[in-house]
Amino acid sequence: MSPFRRFAAACLAAAVVVPLCAGPAGADSNHKKLHRAQAQAHHLDQRARQQAGRVAQARQRLERLDARANAALDRYQTAKQAADKAQAADDAAQQKLAVAQARTDAARATLNEMAAGAYRTLASGGKLGTTLALIETGNPQSFVDGLAVLGQIGKSESAVVDELRLAEADELRTQEIAAAAAEEATATADRAQVAKEAADRLVARQQQEIRRDRALLASTRHAAAQAHQRTRSLQRRIERARAKALAIQARQAARAASSGLSAKCDGSSVAGYPNGQLPVHALCPLWGAPGEALRADAAGAFNQLSHAYAQVFGVPLCVTASYRTYQRQVELYASMPPGYAAVPGTSNHGWGLAVDLCGGIQVDGSPEHAWLLDHAASYNWFHPAWAMPGGGGPHEPWHWEYAG
Repeated sequence: MSPFRRFAAACLAAAVVVPLCAGPAGADSNHKKLHRAQAQAHHLDQRARQQAGRVAQARQRLERLDARANAALDRYQTAKQAADKAQAADDAAQQKLAVAQARTDAARATLNEMAAGAYRTLASGGKLGTTLALIETGNPQSFVDGLAVLGQIGKSESAVVDELRLAEADELRTQEIAAAAAEEATATADRAQVAKEAADRLVARQQQEIRRDRALLASTRHAAAQAHQRTRSLQRRIERARAKALAIQARQAARAASSGLSAKCDGSSVAGYPNGQLPVHALCPLWGAPGEALRADAAGAFNQLSHAYAQVFGVPLCVTASYRTYQRQVELYASMPPGYAAVPGTSNHGWGLAVDLCGGIQVDGSPEHAWLLDHAASYNWFHPAWAMPGGGGPHEPWHWEYAG
């Protein structure tokens, strides 16, 4: 017997944890996959809370911008009312101006008529001629009365001229006041409109930011919910797998008594024996899995791996299937869906080199499965590529093989 086979047989016969058979003292105790899922969910929750705070701050900024926009609209309304009043005042001034212009035109017509009469009088001797004519009458009373008429005419001309000047001055002042009022009202309205447009732009930009934050918040909350759901689903699957493992181990213990497998294999070679027809004395039991066995070297490495696993999870590796006889392969090939059982006589189970595991290992992403992926290779065990998701064969996270 080779030294390794003797070592494996000694470990198997003892079936207890001893320093020579124990796994590495520094075995990873972190349930990495589950912890990562929980950490991701926690991180997404934090992001959701932070983004909710950002949305609340954005809403506060929007409220301030709303107040500014309302104030701008109020100023715009006041300015527009002022402009309307100024326009009304300007209209009234224009009406007054029209009256003044009519009066001015009338005064000018009177002056023109007086000027024309004076011209005609002058052409015939003017006031001097009139005065001489009055003197020539030789009637003193007629002379006095004539002078009085001439004086009244002069006074009328002066009054009309004065009225015209006052009307024109009043028109000018009214025009200036109305124009200044209209200009101020227009400028005020323009400033208010500019302020309103600026506020509208800020509000529109802020509302866009809020929509973006709300979308981000909704996306983050959705991702967090999905992460929590995946974590809960994973935990439920692991709990069911662990409960199933207890039932499997109970059945194994009951079956072990009538299996015919020796608790003390001799570790002899299986060379020359057909697949599924290995001698019982060459098959060694698996620690913690009564009734299950593999060829000696595979069993020795598996038991070391199982002890290391137990240091982390507190229980041995749970096994649902190990060595399979040819007859058992025929039964499974006939009963299982196509692709899930090897052609009888070709299965690695028939060579005593493969196991199907349980207790959570059959759940992708579980802490048990993740731990085995990290550590099985150290004991010459591996998860074949064909059994992995998208590996080309049936997805079997429970199937593991010994490299030899």
